[in-house]
Amino acid sequence: MAVVIVALALGILAIWFHPFDDSWVVLVWGLAAAVALVTANGYRTRRDPALLLLAAGTAALGLWYLLYTVTAQVRAARATDLPVDNWLRVIGSYGPSFGLLAFVACLVMTVPWRDRRGRPPLRVPTVVLSVAIPSLVAGVIVIVSHSSPTNAQFRVEAGVLAAIALVSGARAITRGGWHRWVGGASFAIMLAAAGLWVLTQEGASLRTTETAVLWFLFMPAVAVVAVLLGVLLSQRSEAVRLRRASDRAAQVMEGRAEIASIVAHDVRGPAGTIRSVAGSLRTSYGRLSDNERLEFVGMIEQESLRLLRVAEQMSLGLKTDAGTLPFTLVARDIEGPILQGVHDAEAGSREIRLDVDPSIRARVDERWLAEGVRQGLENAMKFSPPDTPIDVRGRAEGATAVVEVEDQGPGIPEDMREAVFQKFCRWRPNGYEDRPGSGLGLFVVRSIALEHDGDALVAEGAHGGTILQIRLPLEGAV
Repeated sequence: MAVVIVALALGILAIWFHPFDDSWVVLVWGLAAAVALVTANGYRTRRDPALLLLAAGTAALGLWYLLYTVTAQVRAARATDLPVDNWLRVIGSYGPSFGLLAFVACLVMTVPWRDRRGRPPLRVPTVVLSVAIPSLVAGVIVIVSHSSPTNAQFRVEAGVLAAIALVSGARAITRGGWHRWVGGASFAIMLAAAGLWVLTQEGASLRTTETAVLWFLFMPAVAVVAVLLGVLLSQRSEAVRLRRASDRAAQVMEGRAEIASIVAHDVRGPAGTIRSVAGSLRTSYGRLSDNERLEFVGMIEQESLRLLRVAEQMSLGLKTDAGTLPFTLVARDIEGPILQGVHDAEAGSREIRLDVDPSIRARVDERWLAEGVRQGLENAMKFSPPDTPIDVRGRAEGATAVVEVEDQGPGIPEDMREAVFQKFCRWRPNGYEDRPGSGLGLFVVRSIALEHDGDALVAEGAHGGTILQIRLPLEGAV
């Protein structure tokens, strides 16, 4: 921030204390010096090649305009001609054009012309030389020619300047973001070129000439200010993005620490049971009958499956919390994912009653919608009597596709219907306090629904149980 204040102060001081009449020229080189400082400092901290190019371009623009101002005063104060006056004449005649060409050449390169991944990064000497050498060569050519500039030459300069600015503006605008400010600066240079071209036309009215002079002198200042605003806004946006990413990373790490704690708690139960049963089987193997041995093996298998489900649930919870689940939304009917979710839930002898409209279509990821149905169905089976059926429905409600899982359990109080969607919610209805679970099931369900631009909620069932609703926009719905 201090560098920004210093840079702006330089531009203001350059205008406030200048002893010359060409105030717009002084404004341009003062602002250009300010922007060169800002962009150079930004490149030093961010190593963004675009900032390096902007620093070189604005520095070249400011230098040429400064030389133009100085040479104009020197030439006005000289009483006799000397050989050095040829240099002064060139700078005084072509200085602003050289500066604008160097500036707009750097603007056109801020958007890379090719993918630079795997290629050497742009280096400061390379960029500085690429800006300085063309200007010096052009200056030498003009000096050696010993000819005064003509209107035709200025028109050529204006055309070249406008063409490069048009290319730069078109490429920058299409990129969006802070590049739009670079596009705005390019179009301001186009107006300056138009002003230069009008000034070379004979027979133009006084009003037209005054407008052309204003464009040629004022628009470079507008271009420099546009670059400054773009850089400052991009730095602010980058700072906000980094702060949000840092906050998100802190939340994810905090969530992972909590998940690790839950894993340690939930794994300890089945792991302890497996160890105990395996130890008993090993020490008593010779005294056990075949049926008893099968019973022990069955217990080990059951606890192993429970342990595997805990690991899978925690892994899914981690990915959901970090937002790294890959979603590919495709327009299709929702009947298939619902049936897949019911199949994956392994309901066993539990009665599952299906009522799904096969004509309902939505943009869904089949895999993750099926996972959401499975999570909801397993949650319903866990917190409802084993001899009661579970209803799974798919229907349309206005512009929304609604997937419902209804149980006949004790239900969820109204004040807990949002809390159950939070991570690691350990609330249990009366009579089900001992049911195991990570508290991630409904959190995963809502996360999947949100990725589909939908939502998940719970409501009271017709028989006092719970209805879990996964609500998704129908295909074509806005």
